[in-house]
Amino acid sequence: MPTVAFRTVRKRRAFVNAPQVKKVLEAALDGEVKPHFIDEFDKVVANWKHKPIFKGRKFITADKILVNIFPTGTDKLIYTYVTKGTRAHVIRVKNAQMLAFMWGGHGSYNAKTGPGGKFGGPGTVSGGTMTFAKQVNHPGNAPRDFEGVIRKKEKQWYSRTMENAWRRAIRAMSK
Repeated sequence: MPTVAFRTVRKRRAFVNAPQVKKVLEAALDGEVKPHFIDEFDKVVANWKHKPIFKGRKFITADKILVNIFPTGTDKLIYTYVTKGTRAHVIRVKNAQMLAFMWGGHGSYNAKTGPGGKFGGPGTVSGGTMTFAKQVNHPGNAPRDFEGVIRKKEKQWYSRTMENAWRRAIRAMSK
């Protein structure tokens, strides 16, 4: 299952187990970090008809602070197929007599997403006609790697946010 994970602990292992430090770090993760990343993932699927629901988990140990954001719900597999890509495969009829789809030939479909984090757009077939078949050979799709794009884009924000949380926690200890 695709996730985004960020880790932060630099030369501060001695403080992680202090209850007041842990409390401040957990508050930052729950109040700022998880909602921010869930919003970033929601932007990726904003115009999808079948959207997964994103949730987050936090883990704080002596050597890492970790946030995992992951898809849930009935549509999480669709998200996984898009972000991780698929191999070429056969699609067969299951609950109908025929498959029905718009088709204008190879290269006629303009996807909503693209490799390297491109997302948004129409997802349309140009110049297609309604086609019926009992099975089709799907060519597969390239991985979109939404997690990698978000990780790269938000790394600096995450580091700054957690650094500020560390500062608040250390100041709270000195009071």
